[in-house]
Amino acid sequence: MFDLPCDWRAGFVMDPTKKQRLGYVTALNGLGLARPLASDITVYTPFNTGAAPTYSGLVGYTAPSAGVPTGSCKCIGVVEHFSWNGGVKDPISLSFYVSAENAAQLRALRLSAKNTAISELGWWIADYDQEVKKWFEAAFPKAPDRVSGKVNAPGKRDIRLHVVTDPEKVAPNIDVNVYRVHVEIVPTGTVQHTLHFASSDLKQLVKSWGLVVGTMA
Repeated sequence: MFDLPCDWRAGFVMDPTKKQRLGYVTALNGLGLARPLASDITVYTPFNTGAAPTYSGLVGYTAPSAGVPTGSCKCIGVVEHFSWNGGVKDPISLSFYVSAENAAQLRALRLSAKNTAISELGWWIADYDQEVKKWFEAAFPKAPDRVSGKVNAPGKRDIRLHVVTDPEKVAPNIDVNVYRVHVEIVPTGTVQHTLHFASSDLKQLVKSWGLVVGTMA
């Protein structure tokens, strides 16, 4: 099982004295949206000077430099929790915080059990290896760099996409409100994806998600 809680507030406002796991939702489209959700949040992208993330789905990535110790990118949301049991058919669960504008678009959707297709979903989660003093990429879709699937809908009234109505402040002293989104996505049976995971700078692996059904060699 892959269970990656993130410090979402640190995703919005990094504490330079701490190095918490954090992550970003880099793409979300489908579900009847007129266009992909906007990457309307600019965030710090912690990584190592002289290196760059290998994930190709980061939007507007700028690298750290000697005078600027962290890079930056744009994202749709800041991750609170990622989880996946590891099976090719198991749901991927993501909780994350988005702007008021993106939350309003998601709340306006008229979803039914037959209208749950997600054409693209991307994420990037980073963590810090205390032993070697380096940031590493803990999770992201490797090939392709965005997954497709559908919202998990075990029942007509159990469609697992939820957007809260009560806002949260990104920090007690910053008057910026964001909204929590939770989604579970399952594969469609038409595409197989390769996902990257790592538990340290050196311990990396790839896993398959999704199973192509109905094809013959």
